[in-house]
Amino acid sequence: MAQVSSQPFVVRIEPRPVLTAAFKLTSAVGGTALPFTLGHAFKKGEVPAGVSLAGGIPELQVVEKNRWPDGSLKFAVVSGRITLEAAKSFTVPLQVGTPLSVPNLSTANLKASGITASVDAGIFGAAAWSGSDWDAPFVEWVGGPVMSSWIYRKPIGADAHLVAWLEVRLYKGGEVEVLPWVENGYLNVAGPTSKNATYRFMMNGAERFNSAFDLPNHCRTVLVSGARHSYWNVADPQITPRHDKEHLQATRLVPAYRASVPSGASVWSSLSQTYVPLQLSNYSPAMGTTGYHGSIGMLPEWDVLYLASDDDRAYAGVIVNGYSAGRYGIHYRDTQTQRPIRFSSYPNLVIGGNSGITGTGASSTNSYTPATTGTPPQTWASSHHPSVGFMAYLLTGRFYFMEQVQFAATVHFLKNTDTARLFAQGVFRSNAGANTTRGAAWAMRTLVQAACITPDSDSALRSEFMASLEANVNYYHRRYVAMPNNPHGIVTPYSDYTGVGDGIYYTAPWQEDFFTAAYGYAIDVEPAISPAGMTNLRQFFAWKARSVIGRFGGTAPTEYLYRDAATYTIAVSPSDNPDFENGKGPWYSDWGQIYAATLGTANSGVPGDLRGAYYPGETSYWGNLQPALAYAVEHNVPGALQAYERMTGAANWKSMVAALNTAPVWGVRPRNAP
Repeated sequence: MAQVSSQPFVVRIEPRPVLTAAFKLTSAVGGTALPFTLGHAFKKGEVPAGVSLAGGIPELQVVEKNRWPDGSLKFAVVSGRITLEAAKSFTVPLQVGTPLSVPNLSTANLKASGITASVDAGIFGAAAWSGSDWDAPFVEWVGGPVMSSWIYRKPIGADAHLVAWLEVRLYKGGEVEVLPWVENGYLNVAGPTSKNATYRFMMNGAERFNSAFDLPNHCRTVLVSGARHSYWNVADPQITPRHDKEHLQATRLVPAYRASVPSGASVWSSLSQTYVPLQLSNYSPAMGTTGYHGSIGMLPEWDVLYLASDDDRAYAGVIVNGYSAGRYGIHYRDTQTQRPIRFSSYPNLVIGGNSGITGTGASSTNSYTPATTGTPPQTWASSHHPSVGFMAYLLTGRFYFMEQVQFAATVHFLKNTDTARLFAQGVFRSNAGANTTRGAAWAMRTLVQAACITPDSDSALRSEFMASLEANVNYYHRRYVAMPNNPHGIVTPYSDYTGVGDGIYYTAPWQEDFFTAAYGYAIDVEPAISPAGMTNLRQFFAWKARSVIGRFGGTAPTEYLYRDAATYTIAVSPSDNPDFENGKGPWYSDWGQIYAATLGTANSGVPGDLRGAYYPGETSYWGNLQPALAYAVEHNVPGALQAYERMTGAANWKSMVAALNTAPVWGVRPRNAP
């Protein structure tokens, strides 16, 4: 007789992931089975590998684009069809479920819709699509049973530079959405010049766009105008998505902001809501000029407003400004791949003159992009450039915006001297005149964003961005961590702010703060670099964060009094010519000496209010340091929390918080502290 085991039979039930992800949809017109698409970011571990998502509506698909290093979902394009009442929002939760088991929509389905499209550029010619033209897209961007999307391109006439592009979305109900644009931006084709013409877009035989403008070299523009963001073969459903801003910030793909901007704030009156080709929108009229501008920061003001308010005007502001980035001559497309360049293919190539890009360098092999003529592009300065297209991509999942981020990342590689950038490695040196310290910071921020959103499936271009990111990390780690160097977290500045003769080397701490914040942000995004590279990144950031933590010392003579943390310049060395290259200095022995050299007096030992000529200075030095200190706290750098508590414990800190509600760009907060 068989024995029966006395051990209980245990059934292991794996817990279902708990999702907090959801979004709202609002249609200005309402209707049934309205088509929509948006981008959606996810927290690390929120959707583990092997887990599929569904939604709180029957017709919804989630198509992944990126995963975190642990295999969990990082970013996806979400599409569906939904019934909405006019002007009434509806919340769509995302939940674990079984995807629709229906074949994906194909180019055959697109062709069967009878859609036709054309882009006409007057004297330069035209490009048109109909019938079998839809069989051969440049790339399939999204494949799904509810929505599939493809990218199409054709040269305009016989012109060597001008190209028409379409981003086409086909929905289950036969609805077709098209975003057309023209681009004048090849990397190495001779004779780049501006293209002045009357540009027209036709869809299904009807004219949708007609406008005359001069498209400068290496610029592009979508062919839309007014409040329209794209074109439909049916009535525009006019759906505005609203992401859960707390969830989006919790993903760490964007900073966390403390501000809450009211709908009556003055900033709304100047936020662009409509578009015409090449318009300024909310960018600086002259990028690179001194002083504060809302475009400068971890994210620009128009993107932060989306995260720091519940106002639907913020969404239009993000999209319109995303389109307006095309006015800059940063679009260097490789004729071999028809994509933004791979660094490894051009180790010596540098942007030539008259490009609209400031501070371009030299090539050791005399390899330059072709000389340009005609109407020049608007000035692009890496030292002051904003994040372009990144937030727009996170909200929409559009290929157009994804490439905008990539173009911005590659232009900073191309503008630098090949020997300085270490050829194909693409290193942004803090002391290179083509960068400046802040330029290297913002170039790193943009590179991190490009590495973050380039789809995992785009392995060739993604690996280039990751390799450059890791090369930057390793370069700075070797220089400041692997060998003894400045003990206070100051990277090599590009110049002494007071010049030779006073026996003291001064730098701008606010530029150091930009640099610190960029590397702290890189840790949050967690790029898929090697484990050794991530270790180096964390170690370098811990060293770099000393430059902001040290300025928030206590009342001891050896400390830098926190009340004066935000100054225009700070003493770095008791020498006009400190040795940063070999790390020998000389350096001040403690922060108390730096304080005395900077302020001209010893630490008074008296605690009190935060102070300075610009306090609360939400748009100046007190604002500039917030992201750097926030990331230092978030990443648990020794001394960071105490520094943060000294700042927030000051009696007049509340005035700073209030000021950030009207100018929120610098209001970055740590997620692990109030």
